[in-house]
Amino acid sequence: VSTIFTAGVRTTGRVETENRVNKAIGGPKKSLFQLYCGLNDRTKDQTEHEQIDQRQTLFLRIINILRKFVGPYANAKCRREMEESMYYTAEVVQLPSGSRDWHMINTFENDHAYISARWLMNLIRLRGLHVKHLIRVVHRATKAAHYVVLLRDGRYLCDCCMDTNLGLVCRHFFVLWVTIQDLPFHLSLIRPRCVTSSGFYLILIQLTAGT
Repeated sequence: VSTIFTAGVRTTGRVETENRVNKAIGGPKKSLFQLYCGLNDRTKDQTEHEQIDQRQTLFLRIINILRKFVGPYANAKCRREMEESMYYTAEVVQLPSGSRDWHMINTFENDHAYISARWLMNLIRLRGLHVKHLIRVVHRATKAAHYVVLLRDGRYLCDCCMDTNLGLVCRHFFVLWVTIQDLPFHLSLIRPRCVTSSGFYLILIQLTAGT
C-alpha cells in the first residue's frame, strides 16, 4: 500500500455514508418527497437535541437549583422557557429625550405583550418600586418585543406577566440571565407554592439576607 498522498486520491466513504443514511430514512420504496420529509424530520430532531445541550450548558447552575428545590410543574415550565429564550436578543432601553424618570416614558408599540410597557411602568411607580434597568427583548424570527424591568431590590417584572400570573420565571428573564453578566437568579423569583419545603426555607434565608 502506497503511503504517498496525491491529489488524485479519492474515497467513496462520504457517498456511501450518505447513501446509508438516506436508505435508513427513506428505504428503497420511498419517493423523493418522502425522503425529503424524512430528512427534514431528522434535521428537526437534531436541532432540538442541540437546543437541549445548549440549555444544559448555559443554565446548568439554575437547572441544579430547580431540580433540588422546585416541584415538577415549575421545573418543567422553567426548562421550556429556557429553550424558548434561545430565540431572543436583548438590548437596554435608554430614557427618552426630555424624560427625567421612567414614569415619563413614551408609549411603546407592542402588540405581543400582555400589558403595555407604559402601564407596567405606571404600576411600578405607584407601588414605589425603583427601576434599575429597562430592557427590550426581541424574538429573532417574529420580531415580537417584550420589556423586562430589573428592579433595584433584585426582582424583575415583565410585560408578558408570567412572573405575576403564574409566579414562574419567563423566557425573557432567561435571555437576560445569559446576556447580562452577574445577573442574579434566586428562588424568591418563583412563587412559594411551586417550591419544595426545603426550597421555601431557602427563600426565607435569601429574603432575610437581602439577596
